[in-house]
Amino acid sequence: MAALTAVDPTTRQAKITHNECEYTVVDLDDDTTTVFTGPCILFGLTVTTALTAQVLPVLDGAVNIAGLPASAAVGTTTQYAGIRCNTSLIVDPDNAATGRVTVIWRKVNID
Repeated sequence: MAALTAVDPTTRQAKITHNECEYTVVDLDDDTTTVFTGPCILFGLTVTTALTAQVLPVLDGAVNIAGLPASAAVGTTTQYAGIRCNTSLIVDPDNAATGRVTVIWRKVNID
């Protein structure tokens, strides 16, 4: 039988104590919105006001990690098992899209 090894406490871990998440409503007319600065986990996006004909990228810092299709209708929801953002969670319509989305996310406990 293989020996169990201890988890190195310096490795990144999300200490989940419950299933509760944060949400942030993002108005795309405001252009770039930093939802959270720091490590966090993205669980989903829901369109609450229809998007215009531009794709809506979601970034971890400068890296595109997710998005919504152009012209997504109200009620369009994309769920993720959990996408870890290492630096920050940003919604960036790049001065092109309009509409509103709700971002569902959770801060990573690093203490």
